[in-house]
Amino acid sequence: MIARICLILALLAAIPGWSQTDTPATGTQAPAAQNGAEDADNQVTNTGMLTPPPVTGEAYAAAPGNEVRNNYLTLGVTSTAGYDDNVAAGYSTIPESDMIYSFWPTVSLDKNTLRIREKFNYSPGFTFYEPHTLHNASDQNASANITLHPSETTTISMLDSFVRSSTLYNQPNGSSGGAVTGGTPGQVVGAIAPFADRITNSADVELSDQPGENQMIGMSGQYSQLDYPDASQVQGLYNSNSYSVGAFGSDRLSGRQYFGGNVQHSRVVSYLKVSDSVLQSDNIFGFYTIYLRNSPQSVISISVTGGPEHYTAVQIPEPSLEAWAPAVTVAVGMQQHLWSMAVNYSHNVTAGGGLPGAYREESVHGFYRRELTPTWDINVSGIYALNTNITPKFPLAEPGGHTMTIGVSAEHRLTRSLTCTAGYDRMQESYSGVGALSQFPNSNREYGSITWQFSRPLGR
Repeated sequence: MIARICLILALLAAIPGWSQTDTPATGTQAPAAQNGAEDADNQVTNTGMLTPPPVTGEAYAAAPGNEVRNNYLTLGVTSTAGYDDNVAAGYSTIPESDMIYSFWPTVSLDKNTLRIREKFNYSPGFTFYEPHTLHNASDQNASANITLHPSETTTISMLDSFVRSSTLYNQPNGSSGGAVTGGTPGQVVGAIAPFADRITNSADVELSDQPGENQMIGMSGQYSQLDYPDASQVQGLYNSNSYSVGAFGSDRLSGRQYFGGNVQHSRVVSYLKVSDSVLQSDNIFGFYTIYLRNSPQSVISISVTGGPEHYTAVQIPEPSLEAWAPAVTVAVGMQQHLWSMAVNYSHNVTAGGGLPGAYREESVHGFYRRELTPTWDINVSGIYALNTNITPKFPLAEPGGHTMTIGVSAEHRLTRSLTCTAGYDRMQESYSGVGALSQFPNSNREYGSITWQFSRPLGR
């Protein structure tokens, strides 16, 4: 916590003074149109530059354009009943099925003014199992996202997310494995114990400034933590945390094209029983982003990031491992009036995520949301990660494996405030060296839920 506060203060202290250009756009607004042909497709014209997805740290918009609203206070509650065919995933060769009931109050605030954008969300959860009541638990979900414009060309973004969950499904993004971003992941997706207590906390702060009409510079810092309060539930998995700091420069080639580079230093620590496992990385990445469309009705962007990555893996008493490796991330984000989607592919060396040692990870992460009719929506999300251990001689090393999750759901709005949902989740893993997942780790869940929600506009 102290490290994150110091990081934020350091970035705030580095805010430059007022510059010469107009107010910059945010990552969901249009870039400047440079000629008449681009004006025709980009219905918003703004001389402010965008911060490309590879360096923002923010997730792609999950809601279609017609669902986006600013300046609202929202209250709601969700009740869910579901059936899972294996709540003892990883512990037993004989699946144990349960009915699962959960209850989720929610309060969220989205406030937008000329100089500041504030988004807050808090949702405590209560989950009950039948007949295996041993899994009964209460959960916590809270997030904050603040964007400041202290001058006409300077932007400060701060994000923080805290989740305490007893199951993979009772948290934001559910079985999708987290939000889809345009940047390189900091920690390995890792192995997931689907029915174990976990605490995750992640923070991201970024400072960017536009010193010229087509140039942008900035710096950023990220911190994330994974903690398992009950080690007996996750044999073979370990607590970890990570941080990274970096700087970037971006140049606008045209109204739709951005090119730049970033340098980054990161450190991931896994807290093992015998000795901490540490992965330290330094990289120099170039990136390219093109906005095929960017207007209030249509946002489509493609981003490519890649370059050399130097890593050092340390775990006493073994000799350290030091090498260079290529890393690449390709991300596509689309937000239309009636649908939205995002896909991220990443190849890099990382660590954490509950696993000991360092891993070469190939991962694909995505979601799709579509409004079929004014009252019907569908959602599809999922992740696939293949992890190969590059430190097999380290103590407690496990060979690696793969993780796959997928979720499919359909929503029906009964009234303005009442929505019902039916869905299916599937988790499939293969990690023979992880005790908590060595038996039968796969599970299937079918569920139905009903949500009541009330929204009140602010300042109106």
